[in-house]
Amino acid sequence: MTKLLDEAIRQVVQLPEGEQDAAAGALLDYVKHMRDIQLTEEQIAEVRRRRADPNRKFLSLDEVRARVERFGS
Repeated sequence: MTKLLDEAIRQVVQLPEGEQDAAAGALLDYVKHMRDIQLTEEQIAEVRRRRADPNRKFLSLDEVRARVERFGS
């Protein structure tokens, strides 16, 4: 176990039982979906290309929220 995960668990066990269950559910959901996510080789290459671009554009949190809202989340 990493130090960060160990610290997260130490903090979660200090929470009330209901909040512990919520944190556990969130972690289990994360793990389940991480197994489902598979990028193609082309997608991986595109991510690498974009990350290597020194002039790439970063979005503010408000810009990200606006874009997500357009997808009907």
